[in-house]
Amino acid sequence: MARLLVCVPVDREQARVIASGLDLPGPLPVFTVTPELLGTFGLEASDTEEAEYAALLLASIYALARHGERLVLTAQVDDGLLDAGFEQTNGGRLLRELRAPSVEAWFADDGDAPVAGAAAAAAGLELDAAWETPEVADLLAGHDLLWHSIVELGRD
Repeated sequence: MARLLVCVPVDREQARVIASGLDLPGPLPVFTVTPELLGTFGLEASDTEEAEYAALLLASIYALARHGERLVLTAQVDDGLLDAGFEQTNGGRLLRELRAPSVEAWFADDGDAPVAGAAAAAAGLELDAAWETPEVADLLAGHDLLWHSIVELGRD
């Protein structure tokens, strides 16, 4: 089986579970580089870095709309653990289980990012609609997600 990078939008409790070394049962929504994502963003298969960044942004907006903040875990998983049926044009898949050892890093906003307004604007919206709100667009344009080592995940 091939290993794929997935971006997993999570809430704080799910992050704590992973930080404690436990696995998260699925199905979990994840975003990854797929032919559909490449087509949506007008990318080629060789545009790996741009495509992975798009998957990360999509996962962050999904987390924002569902959990009120951009919190995303990245992991390398066996492709056999992924199922279709979720946000397919945006590289969405369903992950059967997230094993704690497969998580490599996590991404979140810094304390200065205007997350509350963007979260309120995106709350309950479908991913494409959330992406297009002015508050989310401003957040994406003005505040990059910060990368954190997995060893930092358990710290608040």
